[in-house]
Amino acid sequence: MEFWRYYRIIRRRRWLIILGMVVCVGAVAAHIIFSPQMYTGRTTLMESLGMSKEGVSPFPEMRSPVLLDMQVRLSNLASLATSNKVMQDAIMMLRDLGSIYSDQELLAATKVEPVRDTNILAIEVTLPDPVEAKKAADVIATAFKNAYKELNTEAVEKSREFIEAQIESTRREMIRAQNALRRFKEQNQIVDIQLASQSVVQRLAQVKSELNSATAAYEAAKASAKRLEADLAKMPQWQEASRQTSRDPIWQSLMDQLVKLEAARASMTSGGPGQYRRLPNHPDVVALDSQIQDIKAKLKQVQETSVAAVTMAQNPNRTSAIDRWIVAKVEEASADARRKAMNQVLQDVRQELASLPEKEAKLAELDTDVKAATQTYGLMRSKLDEAKITEQQARQERALKTIDPAYVFPVSKRPLLKLVLALLLSPILGIGLAFLLHYTDNTVRTPQDAEKLLGLPVHAAIPAARAHSLPRQKCPEVMHVSYQMLTSNLWIAHQNLGVNSVALVSAEPDVGRSITASNLAVALAGEGARVILVDSDFRQPAQHLIFGVDNKVGLSNLLSGGAVMEDVLATTRVQGLLLVPSGPIPDNPVKLLRAPEMREFVDQAKQVADFVIYDTPAGITFPDALLVAADVGSALVVHCAGRVPRGSEEEFKAKLESAGVQLLGAVLNKVGREDFSGYFHYYRSYEGVAVPQLPGKKS
Repeated sequence: MEFWRYYRIIRRRRWLIILGMVVCVGAVAAHIIFSPQMYTGRTTLMESLGMSKEGVSPFPEMRSPVLLDMQVRLSNLASLATSNKVMQDAIMMLRDLGSIYSDQELLAATKVEPVRDTNILAIEVTLPDPVEAKKAADVIATAFKNAYKELNTEAVEKSREFIEAQIESTRREMIRAQNALRRFKEQNQIVDIQLASQSVVQRLAQVKSELNSATAAYEAAKASAKRLEADLAKMPQWQEASRQTSRDPIWQSLMDQLVKLEAARASMTSGGPGQYRRLPNHPDVVALDSQIQDIKAKLKQVQETSVAAVTMAQNPNRTSAIDRWIVAKVEEASADARRKAMNQVLQDVRQELASLPEKEAKLAELDTDVKAATQTYGLMRSKLDEAKITEQQARQERALKTIDPAYVFPVSKRPLLKLVLALLLSPILGIGLAFLLHYTDNTVRTPQDAEKLLGLPVHAAIPAARAHSLPRQKCPEVMHVSYQMLTSNLWIAHQNLGVNSVALVSAEPDVGRSITASNLAVALAGEGARVILVDSDFRQPAQHLIFGVDNKVGLSNLLSGGAVMEDVLATTRVQGLLLVPSGPIPDNPVKLLRAPEMREFVDQAKQVADFVIYDTPAGITFPDALLVAADVGSALVVHCAGRVPRGSEEEFKAKLESAGVQLLGAVLNKVGREDFSGYFHYYRSYEGVAVPQLPGKKS
């Protein structure tokens, strides 16, 4: 049963699915044909790491290497390659080279990602111009290499600059000590100190040299620690390693509401089967437009995706900087302790010198200063040479090397794959849209829908067909079968309940009441019954037009006292069927239908015919149908498939029940072939089998 229901849904909207396939495949084909050919400029780089230290200290130190995971390091390098500084430098270089693309286009066209299972980075730039794509890939790679070199040689450059600044100050201190010794000798005419004082002087010089070394090491470690503290303050402790996003349920709910409202508006403005077409200024359409605008306004305030999970990892650059800061603080503390110890030793040696003769002690002190300054200057010169060598090694060993120079290849449009995917996915999309429209569509289409809406059993489902009038046209066989189902139910009601007069009523207009009344009368007459068809619709009478009889004398004349029953009965070409046309339209139809002559006519017609069928106007618009049904005593409710319920059906049914009208059931008109299983079985097993035709000759 579920399969049959799904089949009906797909069959009803098969043209929508086919149209969706044509549109999707056509759009993909147009995109393939008219989209410009794109070219990708690609170059690959590999990081070369040497064994040299990062930075050089003027004195021996300990370094703890930080081993980074290869994937994390490549991810960091990819982030550096697409950083604002690198891209801005590249864009400026491209501007100088005459690039024709904007900054946003270049940024959107650039992709930097690691090559899988390698330590190689690939830089790709996709543009319509192959020359520009190759040039942009080359320039971005160059800017990336320059930024990488600048970041990785910064530490050794600062170390060299610090030693250069220190060596200049030690040289000035050495010259000052030498000048002071020379002046003292010239003023006091002293050539040399005694041998007895040489050991003390030598010790004093050694202590001063060690003190200078310790002081220099302390200042270097202190400066390095301050620089690293400043760098640490700028680095975040945690960085985002991965991010998982999901569709926001609020956004999805708003989108579902928007689709339903737009589908309802499209159905309302296009005028579906059995439904009035409304103009854009209709109140219902305006109300839907207002709701659609409200939903769109809410959609602008809600993001389509939300972050479901974020994985944070420690910043590897900050971890490395913390390691270097710890080493620098240890060196600072060690050098400070050694400096304080040397100060204490220096005080002890100076006290020993104080016991020497005054001039000899002064000479010894000056000589000690010269030796200490000379030793410190020599040490700084050697460290400067070492720093220059280390800086050169860092430039050569820690660098990005080009594996493949930039080359260009066309980006495949993959026409076959796209067309195949369009052919496979467009039916799924169309079927999904068909089901969406089905579940958002509240129109009455099947007998089950009509029974649920009206609360009455549906005695017959009349198919939708071009030829639908039995007296005037040759209708399909299934039309005759449907009315035979309806007449069978009326015969049962006649035998069990004694009902032979039935008013055909409906809540809304344009549901096919008049055609149903005429076809029912013809079907009953064809089965051998004596039938009188009464056109009691004084608003838009139609039975005289259907049967082609004169409408000069009819029911209105009889109710106003201008004729008797024999005068208003008109013969038709259907044997056993008499018609009472409406007659001239009266000024006050309600007054005539309330007259006692109407009840007398109903009672008299019951006596002379097997069945009396009454045609009435729309019951929710005029009281005529309620008055006629109350006099007749029984009614069949006619409804049209493909209509959206507006509540008028329940309201009209309640009025009929309150008036004591016996509701025999309902008739559903214009039912689609796919909406009724009886039609499926008929067309599959009985189509073409001879069905007795209803007589069409005159009585």
